[in-house]
Amino acid sequence: MIDLSTLRRIPLFRDFSDEQLSQVLATVAERRFPKHQFIVREGEPGDTFFVIAAGSVAVVRVAADGRETILSILKEGDFFGEMSMFDSSLRSASIKTLTDVEVGAVRRDDFLGLIDRNPQIGKLLVIELSERLRAANALIAATTSQDIRARLASLLLNLAEQFGESVDNGTRITLRLTNQEMANMIGTTRETVNRTLNRFWDDRLVDMRTAHVIVTEPEKLRALIP
Repeated sequence: MIDLSTLRRIPLFRDFSDEQLSQVLATVAERRFPKHQFIVREGEPGDTFFVIAAGSVAVVRVAADGRETILSILKEGDFFGEMSMFDSSLRSASIKTLTDVEVGAVRRDDFLGLIDRNPQIGKLLVIELSERLRAANALIAATTSQDIRARLASLLLNLAEQFGESVDNGTRITLRLTNQEMANMIGTTRETVNRTLNRFWDDRLVDMRTAHVIVTEPEKLRALIP
């Protein structure tokens, strides 16, 4: 259930008073989506802004042949759907759930009114979008200039930073991605990811004895990245 405590955990509203949060809450419609379902699709008209209250989603581009490229992963506290709020454009990418997800949905008129009343949201949006652009540029550069080992090492380190929890032998990645999903993120095949992960395991860079990958030697993984 989305309530004031949920909104307080979302960076976009971090400086809001209780009164401001109550005004935001009045505009939010709670929605739930199961794992592996599209919330929005590329090319559709967009009139809703979303904040993630629980779970994780992938920002996806789908080719004509159905192949998916995962551009980024968003988690609790992140948002999506903001671009079409400003220019009424079609959705530039699809959003697909990686886990069961709970989102708060805000319609365009309510969203624009929220910004008018709280200009600091605009500043935070610009900062977040700038960070996403830098990350996207880094991903493009990596997938065009790095070999598969470096791409996968970079991905595992990023996932450990975003979704990691400390365990006895390293950092466990709490978000479970399939080998195909990882392949979709670094521009390769599921078989190549499987083979490279097994090599990392043989070299004791990761531990894959459980359903969650554990990064055991982050510095050695980092050394694989040019």
